[in-house]
Amino acid sequence: MDLLERARALAACPLFADLAPAVVIRLAERARSEALEAGERRNTDDTVWVVVDGSLVISSRAAVARDATTSIHRRHGGTAKPGHVLGLVRVVAPQTPALEAIAERASTLVGVSLDDMRDVLEEDPIALAALSDALARLLLEGAT
Repeated sequence: MDLLERARALAACPLFADLAPAVVIRLAERARSEALEAGERRNTDDTVWVVVDGSLVISSRAAVARDATTSIHRRHGGTAKPGHVLGLVRVVAPQTPALEAIAERASTLVGVSLDDMRDVLEEDPIALAALSDALARLLLEGAT
């Protein structure tokens, strides 16, 4: 995935949709893409992941053992689909338990390190406000 594809993937995510194009490009420059096969795992120890395509079973590391099976993760967690963001809360609250994600099928993720995400948001208070507004809007929509 090249820079423009990573930028498109980030911009397609509802949380990042209202960010200025320059901010999305800055994030995309620091991002990496990863193609996962079914069963491959990723975590949010040091990365914010955006699901581009595919599906992942996710759960908190506080809820299940690190080597738990997919079915145990499914029982204690949820599913991340395209457009979902994993680990963003760890940007502002690093003590939050990390998530474990297991690809249910072939999936593509775009990852930005927590430090890079913090740097971009600290450099641009307008981007931070836009992200905060998007998060609040999505939380309210989910509550109705």
